[in-house]
Amino acid sequence: MCCPLPMNRFAFVFFLLLSAFSFGQAKKPAPPQAPRNGAVEMLRQVKEHFGKSDYHQKVKFINEDGMTGYELQTSKKTSFESDAFWKANNDTLSYLYEFPKPMKDSVDVRNNGVISIYPPGGENILSAFNWSKVARYKGDTIIIPFDSNGVDNPYGKRYDWTHPGDFKNYARAWIFPASMKPVSYKCNRKGTWKLNRNVLNFIAEPNQNEFNFELKYLRKSIRPMELAGRPVTYTKEIPIESDTVYLELKDDQEEDGDMVSLHYDREWIGKNIQVTRHPIRLFLLVSLGPEGSSFILHSESEGKVPPNTAELTIYTGNKHYTVTLTSSRNASSGIVLKRVK
Repeated sequence: MCCPLPMNRFAFVFFLLLSAFSFGQAKKPAPPQAPRNGAVEMLRQVKEHFGKSDYHQKVKFINEDGMTGYELQTSKKTSFESDAFWKANNDTLSYLYEFPKPMKDSVDVRNNGVISIYPPGGENILSAFNWSKVARYKGDTIIIPFDSNGVDNPYGKRYDWTHPGDFKNYARAWIFPASMKPVSYKCNRKGTWKLNRNVLNFIAEPNQNEFNFELKYLRKSIRPMELAGRPVTYTKEIPIESDTVYLELKDDQEEDGDMVSLHYDREWIGKNIQVTRHPIRLFLLVSLGPEGSSFILHSESEGKVPPNTAELTIYTGNKHYTVTLTSSRNASSGIVLKRVK
């Protein structure tokens, strides 16, 4: 064990470290000054100062199956401490990439895992996950419950844990495929949830520990057999030769005030649109998946002469197809656009 440095030399070393770390960084709070009661108190203040910028975050990219995917974890440690990360010794997680490499690994026999010790500064870890053994189902809703053994990490339970101390700044994000929609999400700790398109994120309040999450998400069908309480009949499957398709929709008979809504590829793309002899023109992106994309005509008002009828022309490559769609208060009709190689 090395002897402690004299106070003046100790303070000078930390002054150099602080100057090197702070150089070129705007709007950072000034480093703490050396207190009168010695080097130990100064070290504590230095750790506290830099610890304010420490963070831990995980981003999960969920595959189309809703069960598997990839997780990117990043941690930043600037408080002159090493960082420990627990890894399961089973098939739940598969570690694919890490940087920097850990300084050492310790076998955790009791919890069937390995504890990796990373150098100061933090680490980046890319892993694969599989929820198939722990997921529950309720109709089309998939549930990833609290305390699912071995789902995420450490110590046999599904929570994030740090020792010693708490997470100064902690965040999680889940990126869902277009076929999935989050419907419920919970955490056992305080924080703010936000859903932006297909990205769900959680920002925790500072200085908490042992985070645990429950997710519920819905598998949306690309060919719904029912839409807004009405059955859907698909009249035709159109082969599409490009990533995008050009559509024209118009009244094929006498204008009588027909009002419709348009549903495409799991989303409403137009509500309460009047169908006239002047075509409505749309450019749409066609799904590359095996199911293709669905386009549905949904009646809002049948006008003077029910039901709603509209002529739809689809342009793809050098070809075009024309179909007539009929919709009423009792049923909707649609087509499927399917990519061909």
